[in-house]
Amino acid sequence: MARKKALGRGLGALIPGGPLARDGTDETTAQNVREIEISRLSPNPYQPRKSFDGEGLKSLADSIREHGVVQPVLARRVDGRYEIVAGERRWRAAEMAGLEKIPVKVIEADDNTVMEISLVENLQREDLSPLEAAWGIEELISRFSLTQEQAAKRLGWSRVAVTNTLRLLQLPEAVLGMLHSGDLSEGHARVLLGLENDEDRLHLARLAAEKKLTVRELEYAVRRMNSGSQTGRTRNKA
Repeated sequence: MARKKALGRGLGALIPGGPLARDGTDETTAQNVREIEISRLSPNPYQPRKSFDGEGLKSLADSIREHGVVQPVLARRVDGRYEIVAGERRWRAAEMAGLEKIPVKVIEADDNTVMEISLVENLQREDLSPLEAAWGIEELISRFSLTQEQAAKRLGWSRVAVTNTLRLLQLPEAVLGMLHSGDLSEGHARVLLGLENDEDRLHLARLAAEKKLTVRELEYAVRRMNSGSQTGRTRNKA
């Protein structure tokens, strides 16, 4: 499912100093960007992303060696240093590439703004898993008391995409664990939402993981289970 309809637009609207261009770069003048020593930058304490793929960083570092850092990192001044607001992956890759300085746009932002920018940037990652997206949207909505419509606008997503992504969190924790570990795919998880109770969802999730069922095979199992439940309810009414 395509989640992003306007890449960078939601993030750009949050950044003090102007919107982002269509390619995600800053539309304001180059005077807002300066070259800063990598050693003077610190990671974002509100970064929701706890790990960075080693191979992905190496690939980005190789690109930076050849082309440089194309899009400036976003940072704010804190106690004489520069705290990264957005672009930590670029900073890490630039350090890996052996650069001494990188382009940085320095902004003024309070903790709440930094938190929101961090969450939105994380949710616009290309490699974001469906479950990571659901967790991130839930945190964004909860932390800033947003409606799903407001969250969708922040992200540049459709409201339907936000709603459908959040539905994954209706599944039992054990099923979400299987989705997170890769034992179940997003397709499997969405099929399980067609069941009414968590006991049935967990039973079929375990069966699908154990038997390596395809999504189509799981759909058939869900239909059979729902048909059996409906038959049982009809008999009870009789």
